[in-house]
Amino acid sequence: MNRKSVIEILGILKVAYPKFYANMTKDEAEKTINLWCEMFKNDAPELVAIAVKKLIMELQFPPTIADIKNTMFKLVDKTEDNTELWNKFLKALKNSGYNSKIEFEQLPELVQRFVGSPERLRDYAMMDLNTVNTVVKGQFLKQIDSLKVRQKENLMLPKETKDIIEALSSKMDIKQIGGLNEI
Repeated sequence: MNRKSVIEILGILKVAYPKFYANMTKDEAEKTINLWCEMFKNDAPELVAIAVKKLIMELQFPPTIADIKNTMFKLVDKTEDNTELWNKFLKALKNSGYNSKIEFEQLPELVQRFVGSPERLRDYAMMDLNTVNTVVKGQFLKQIDSLKVRQKENLMLPKETKDIIEALSSKMDIKQIGGLNEI
């Protein structure tokens, strides 16, 4: 989203919430525009506008950047619900005795992250069905929500922030963490 688009969307907010923006100084307006340009530079102006207009209908006070980012995520989120993900996991288990690698690769990314590896999928397939439907299902439902939150947080980070994190993490030496001598 470019500066012109940011100014247009902030103009929509100014019309929707006139009292909030009435006493804003030129310096404050400039700082607001600059922050919005930075926070939304990788986002489609149309998506930001839709999210802002949706929030105008819902909120009594102007939305924060976090409100808008969360609404944008909800608008484009295609993540299946937990029941659908669990059913895909169960379906993969049925053929994982001999085809665990193929079944693992066909799972949605969130389920793959829960399972960990094709070998682990085969281990689950060898378990008693009652254990799978009670213990494993409980673990799955608890962990899948955490995985969804992490995925959302990662998707919402600006590209530059992701690049910085990647650069920093690639420089870290696992052996230095926690005083471990070797891994």
